[in-house]
Amino acid sequence: MKKTILLLCVLCLGAMMSEMKGQTATFKALFLYNFTKNIEWPASAVGSELVITVLGDDEISAELEKIAKVKKAGNKSIKVVTARSVKDIADTHMVFLGSAKSSLMNTLSHENEGKPVLLVADKGGLCKQGAGISFLTVGGKLRYEICPSIIESHNLKVTQKVLSLGMQVQ
Repeated sequence: MKKTILLLCVLCLGAMMSEMKGQTATFKALFLYNFTKNIEWPASAVGSELVITVLGDDEISAELEKIAKVKKAGNKSIKVVTARSVKDIADTHMVFLGSAKSSLMNTLSHENEGKPVLLVADKGGLCKQGAGISFLTVGGKLRYEICPSIIESHNLKVTQKVLSLGMQVQ
């Protein structure tokens, strides 16, 4: 009997953890969508759509696809692209680097140096390696670090709203 109760508790905890992970992906996708509305790309870099490339996180890709079906970035449609490597990334406005691929941040940063591309990482501390924004969890809440100097080095402008909600790092 005790083993059955213990097994049920473990299964319930596993289900809750899976649900929480799904909610976290939803929240991150919503943050990414809000960044599209609060980052200004040079006029020469934006066509009829805003392209978000996801490297290393299929769950975020799926959540962004849901958003892209019903929302726009200003007056631009949103196109979500999934990349399997840094070399697959081309003609994009934002790159989301999943935590499983975080070791690629230096390469990703080097490949996009000076280009109007916002680099967003799913692991805290990656602003030191070239991310403009990196997600982290503080006190059980999803937060983000933001490095205005990196964002500006990509010829992008960020609103005060995004700066004030993030934890600024240099």
